[in-house]
Amino acid sequence: MDKFKRTLSLKKKKESSGGESIKPHQWQEDERKVREGSCSFQVKYLGCIEVFESRGIQVCEDAVKALKNSGHHMAVLYVTGDALRVVDEISKGLIVDQTIEKVSFCAPDRNHEKGFAYICRDGTTRRWMCHGFLAVKESGERLSHAVGCAFAICLEKKQQREKEKVTVTYNDNGTSFSRLGSFRQATMTERLTDPQSAILAGRSLIHL
Repeated sequence: MDKFKRTLSLKKKKESSGGESIKPHQWQEDERKVREGSCSFQVKYLGCIEVFESRGIQVCEDAVKALKNSGHHMAVLYVTGDALRVVDEISKGLIVDQTIEKVSFCAPDRNHEKGFAYICRDGTTRRWMCHGFLAVKESGERLSHAVGCAFAICLEKKQQREKEKVTVTYNDNGTSFSRLGSFRQATMTERLTDPQSAILAGRSLIHL
């Protein structure tokens, strides 16, 4: 989670520039919109390329640099707590439908103010893929922050689902109960194969 956190430095502008920066307010609005499912940005989608590491700012920047030479799609990036979706601005066709849980890293480009990229695990090939973007109006940093919010929201939902799966049912005389939702942690092998937690639902009967 720390990889998605951004430290917001509140800097006052000179009086001639029109007062304080409005960036923090915009970013707060982005978080609200992500939660509501109404957050979107106009972008130039550069495409995706295979990478051999699951995280790293330099990995993302190298990918964006390579992708910039291959053209782009004018598109809209929709950011929610469940997924990232890239839709062609003209045809309205779906280009990318990315579940947040498969995203391992995202970062703005330090060499290009509008640049942004994220790394994810391809569900079919199991390869690490990096998707590159150039923001049209906003900065790459703002897009990265929005995706970070989506990741945090996704994690909150997952933790809540796991909590709700553990329920207790007492018998009539109150001397025994059944607990639904017996969980185990994923093994190291499972975590390396698939970063998602392994959850096995079980039933146990305990007599008091």
